[in-house]
Amino acid sequence: MNPVFSVALPVFGIIAAGLIAGRYKLMNAEDSTALNKFVFRFAMPAALFGLTAGTTPPSQEDLALGLSYGIASLAVLFGTYHLSRVVFHITKQEAGAHALTSTLGNAVFLGLPIALSINGWARPFVTLMLIEGTLIIALSSALMAPRRDTGTSLGRMFNYVRGPLRNPLVIAMVAGFLYSAIGLPYEGPAETFFGLLGRAAGPTALFSLGLFLATHSFPPFKTVAGRVTMIAAAKMAALPFIALLSAQFLGLDDPHYRGALALFVFVPSAVGSFIMASQYGHYKSESAAAVSFTTLLSVVTVSAVLLIFI
Repeated sequence: MNPVFSVALPVFGIIAAGLIAGRYKLMNAEDSTALNKFVFRFAMPAALFGLTAGTTPPSQEDLALGLSYGIASLAVLFGTYHLSRVVFHITKQEAGAHALTSTLGNAVFLGLPIALSINGWARPFVTLMLIEGTLIIALSSALMAPRRDTGTSLGRMFNYVRGPLRNPLVIAMVAGFLYSAIGLPYEGPAETFFGLLGRAAGPTALFSLGLFLATHSFPPFKTVAGRVTMIAAAKMAALPFIALLSAQFLGLDDPHYRGALALFVFVPSAVGSFIMASQYGHYKSESAAAVSFTTLLSVVTVSAVLLIFI
């Protein structure tokens, strides 16, 4: 079976299961909130800690790969942040959630299983995941977190970075990097514990997304459609275009690295963006709709990546 469908069909199935649970009153909105808290505070941090604690740091050959994605992701993150404020007249925190959903990809739960099945793609794909996790999650957390704009310059800077430093996802990645840097072995009970807990993040988040769609009221379609369309255009078109163009300019010639980069930037918006939006209380409906819409689009985009780069 095509690897896209072997992964994508279960993803849609889990979302549908949550949707059915909500439609038939088997679970309610409060259950969705509880599931989100579990994913955001426990399961997803465990997955990220395991990823960073058990992976060696990027090597010299990963420089062009990291720069290609870094240039593209920063351009899209800050570009959509400012553009959404101008076009939709939303708050800074809402614009932060819009920018996060426009940039953060569903790499862990959709892209990684595909990358692991293709010879030579796993290492560069994981490198991109580490860059995305440390760069995009930290910056978008700063954009989404409430902060005071009064006081001294030092005080304003502290208030700006305090949000990311209190984010469980950022804390987990920092802890994982420190664990790896110290040289402690990541094996045995520690690996089993974080592996078991981390594997719960993906299906729980997808189920919660379906449950949220079934149990929450959405804004008027016209309003949501404009915002979701902008997110989809940024995530599924602008980000891949800038990343692949940068890779060409930087001379990234290794076909395995180019394929991994293409897969990474063409996966849909991450369920994690919906989870973070829910926890911060901004843009929940728009993020949920964008995740669903881009996941549908990814059946085409990821299939095209596999046809072109394998």
